[in-house]
Amino acid sequence: MRRPDLIADCSNCAALCCVAPSFDTSEDFAIDKAAGAHCPHETVEHRCAIHAEREALGFSGCVIYECYGAGPHATRRFAGSSGLDAERNEVFLVLRVVHELLWQLTEAVKLIPNATPEVLAQIASAVAALDAVAHEPTASLLAADLCPHQAAARAALQRVAQALSSERLPKRHLPVLPDATLRTRPHESPVARTHACAPHDTRE
Repeated sequence: MRRPDLIADCSNCAALCCVAPSFDTSEDFAIDKAAGAHCPHETVEHRCAIHAEREALGFSGCVIYECYGAGPHATRRFAGSSGLDAERNEVFLVLRVVHELLWQLTEAVKLIPNATPEVLAQIASAVAALDAVAHEPTASLLAADLCPHQAAARAALQRVAQALSSERLPKRHLPVLPDATLRTRPHESPVARTHACAPHDTRE
């Protein structure tokens, strides 16, 4: 079972995925939308007016989008606050990065129940560090350098891949391959994009 805090729960979110990211007209999105602008299909109840028809209407990008629980987390963090929408949106985009890494690591460890204590400790350390970042005060969260965490997650996922290989299990069981670990999406806002890291050479 996935960690509850890493599950998208639209019923407890202020539709942040419909507001915070930007996107351009493409095969995934039928319109242009600036970061921080509300999608024209968002209702006053923070729901999607075209939810059942998103793909047919040209919003397949919305269908496949996953926040890994970052939306409810950011919504709770700013509950009762007013005038802080821009800051909340940036927090959401950063948490989206952190939560995806947490999801990758917590799902990957389930695949190697017989792993060595060293490997399990490496994954646990990476998870603990990411959890600490996710619960930092807002200013610290927005200033956090996520690149070391991305590198640590990639290294841990590589250990998982090696463990699976030694058991002669296909790497496709991994939630995400090691060299595909979390990259900030191009349609996310300029501030969140500062958390993107340069690609690493994963060749031996």
